[in-house]
Amino acid sequence: MANVLVIDDNQGNRETYAEVLEDDGHSVLTAASGEAGLAKMGAALVDVVLCDLKLPNMDGLATMELAHERSGPVPWILITGHGSEEIAVAAIKQGAFNYLTKPVDIARLRATVESAGRLASANRENKALRRELGYEEALDRIVGTSQAIRQVKAMIRQVASTDATVLVEGESGTGKELVADAVHALSNRSGRPYVKLNTAAIPRDLLESELFGHERGAFTGAVQLKKGKFEVADTGTLFLDEIGEMPLDNQVKLLRVLQDGSFARVGGNQPLKADVRLVCATNRNLKEEVLAGRFRMDLYFRLNVVNIVVPPLRERREDIPLLARAFCERLNRRHQQDRELSETVVQHLRRQDWPGNVRELENTLEKLYVLSPGRQIVLDPNAIEAAGPAQRAEPAAARAPATAEDAIRLLLGLPMDEVEKRLILATLAHCGGNKSKAARQLQIGLKTLYRKLEAYGVKVDGE
Repeated sequence: MANVLVIDDNQGNRETYAEVLEDDGHSVLTAASGEAGLAKMGAALVDVVLCDLKLPNMDGLATMELAHERSGPVPWILITGHGSEEIAVAAIKQGAFNYLTKPVDIARLRATVESAGRLASANRENKALRRELGYEEALDRIVGTSQAIRQVKAMIRQVASTDATVLVEGESGTGKELVADAVHALSNRSGRPYVKLNTAAIPRDLLESELFGHERGAFTGAVQLKKGKFEVADTGTLFLDEIGEMPLDNQVKLLRVLQDGSFARVGGNQPLKADVRLVCATNRNLKEEVLAGRFRMDLYFRLNVVNIVVPPLRERREDIPLLARAFCERLNRRHQQDRELSETVVQHLRRQDWPGNVRELENTLEKLYVLSPGRQIVLDPNAIEAAGPAQRAEPAAARAPATAEDAIRLLLGLPMDEVEKRLILATLAHCGGNKSKAARQLQIGLKTLYRKLEAYGVKVDGE
């Protein structure tokens, strides 16, 4: 049975719905307004919400949207008056589970609540199963219910089970590493090694050794054999962060590994192989880096098989309340406290631009947490640093793309075979790795495309 919250400003309706649902074995809480309903949801576990669409001050739809921001998705059943069915249908598109029309048919009320309760129970069981399987709630760590974040999560689910190389783009602090973590956790390699390397944090002359390892005596200080990240990640996933900072000479060596799957340790001659799924992340616009000559075009096409763009926080402000409360809960567990955020603080946080994105929000909230003298977290002007327009990072998606003339200029002087190769790989990347779609756009047969990709060293195990 479910824990049901009934929100209706009519006392008679509240009592009737509660009596019917309690007779069916459900536990029922009631509230006379949207504000009171939100307070009940913050204080108790609620599986299903039955809410009148027309409420004083804040209507049912606004209450549902705010509840989703604060507590995440819960099945909502909206009750509408005659003639409001169109609004109710629109509400379903915004996340409502179902709707009932007045006068409410009791049999349908029971059936709808029962169905919503089963959905809530299935969601709980699914989360428990994922914990048992060791997924560590990887997707749930990407906090947010905005359309942009739902699209990111949908893309992760779609590509995780494949071996396609993934390029994660986004500004600093947006959570690119969490996306990479989720891709691995939901993949068929989740029980295999997961190795991370921030290429920008390794000195240029040591990066090759970190990637591919070195033999004893390969250089001064190499007193013993060392396995590189590719060897350590064999059969698993390798996450290369800040790939846009990689020097050109290392880019050449990485490209060679992606082409034929083999490499050698520094100071060694024996070719080694590793079965690695590669996930890369960058806060740079790699198209611009290619045009500037700082990033190889062929490597870019190799890495950009599947592209996931993580939106900046200012483009998903509706997620800020949910993020802020999640960080507050984390701080409470760390400090063994029971502090809470006021709505004033939450709305103030929501109005900020956050050039440092989620990381900046988390750091700011920790400052407010530490500086607040009492149980309630309050505003402190010294903790929130206003960022002027010049400080705001430009979204990767908003930067100007390369023009056709620029792209053609990069191909001048190349042999025709190399031009064809780059065009085919670029088209494949543009089609998200879908070979059938790429063949149609290139107007060549699928068998021809497969043959050429095999010649380029690209896996052709299917879509």
